[in-house]
Amino acid sequence: MESDPKMRTALADRPFGIYEKALAPGPWLGMLEQARDAGFQFVEMSLDESADRLARLAWSAETRRRLVADIQETGIPIYSICLSAHRRFGLGSADPQVRTEAARILHDAVDLAADLGVRVIQIAGYFAYYEPESPDARSRYVDGLRVGLAHAAERGVMLAVENIDTVDMASVSDCLTLRDELDNPWFQIYPDIGNLAVHSLGVAAQTALVKGAAVGLHLKDARAGEPRRVPFGEGTVPFPAVFQTLNQIRYDGPLTLEMWNDDPTTATQIATDALRWIRQTISDALASAS
Repeated sequence: MESDPKMRTALADRPFGIYEKALAPGPWLGMLEQARDAGFQFVEMSLDESADRLARLAWSAETRRRLVADIQETGIPIYSICLSAHRRFGLGSADPQVRTEAARILHDAVDLAADLGVRVIQIAGYFAYYEPESPDARSRYVDGLRVGLAHAAERGVMLAVENIDTVDMASVSDCLTLRDELDNPWFQIYPDIGNLAVHSLGVAAQTALVKGAAVGLHLKDARAGEPRRVPFGEGTVPFPAVFQTLNQIRYDGPLTLEMWNDDPTTATQIATDALRWIRQTISDALASAS
């Protein structure tokens, strides 16, 4: 595999981001400082199904301005929002009330992103996670996305779908099919490399498909059926092949380490070590391919 020296430098030395849940929880100023101290250049915010994080959608104008000030003070922006609340409130739900709430969440998340200067909202590919399978779930999901996408385009916020740990949207190929179906420049893909391994897919081959379509990538390790809390280097993700592939296709978008913190006292050190491991693995992989 031919390696481009200029791309090798760009890939190994590029800015990296960290998922909010990898940090010790607390006020945003402190979390941004943690990310900076661990060597990261940006943070990805979580809007999951928990009441505490969903409450962010109702933040006052003053709270939003305060976070913008924290971003400016630390120099660590929030590039993206991981909107996983749709796992609980499915856009593809058979229940009209659930779909209405899912639509409200997406609308309000777009407004929050616009107010904070967030570039991308990652949309989880769950149709109706907690409900029995339905042949109509996908079409309802797409209809909900179309409505939310119209608002996102108006506010200048990119939506991008993530392949997830269920069969609803399992692969990069699935995400590309949805992207083509929606056919809107404000809707792209934000793949999760680890979730490809969860489904025992050809990780490097699927990674090659992100060319020209991915506005971000989640980097995490994983195993078949085990999508979370697998330390880097202990799962089945073939990271050297992934990085060689990204180099070959000249991927130059953001790279975000998706991790979960279970011990606030060690969070910064674990994140620092993970970033060091990723950078070294990139360097080694691309050096061996040159």
